[in-house]
Amino acid sequence: RFVKAVFDRYLISEIIREKCMSVYIQIFMLVVIFSLSAYAVLLCKKLWKLRRDATIDKNKEQQRVENKKIETQESIHILINCLLQDQVSLTEAAIRISGLAKALKLSDIEQQFYTAFDNLAMATSHIPILEAWGKLSAKEQKRFNDERGTIEGEHKATVLEAAKRLSKPQ
Repeated sequence: RFVKAVFDRYLISEIIREKCMSVYIQIFMLVVIFSLSAYAVLLCKKLWKLRRDATIDKNKEQQRVENKKIETQESIHILINCLLQDQVSLTEAAIRISGLAKALKLSDIEQQFYTAFDNLAMATSHIPILEAWGKLSAKEQKRFNDERGTIEGEHKATVLEAAKRLSKPQ
């Protein structure tokens, strides 16, 4: 009987120990699962925030590009109006409008409306401007002014026609 009692007691303590061990393992596994779940939620929140920020940045960039395009188009229309009112020379207007039109990255069809300005700008591109103009002698400036006048005369009709076409609301 004594042996049986000791054996039973040993068996009971083993069963209890196994159950306790089993409970500890289960608690540990729950802690691990909870920790991994919390980490997964944290990563999902970070990913959501990154995607949201990327979308916001993309929208801001699109708005900036659109605003720049509108600003460029307004500048072109102001220059065209100044040209039509003889407030600016044909050459200066052509150089500026041609440059602004290139900045708009127009399609080939849209770019055709600016061909007259491009042609005049290219025809006068050899004439010095800004500082280089200031360094010329009076004689050289007069020669270039006369040459510019001749070139403008050749392109005047097409440039003014293009300006009138572009000044109309589309």
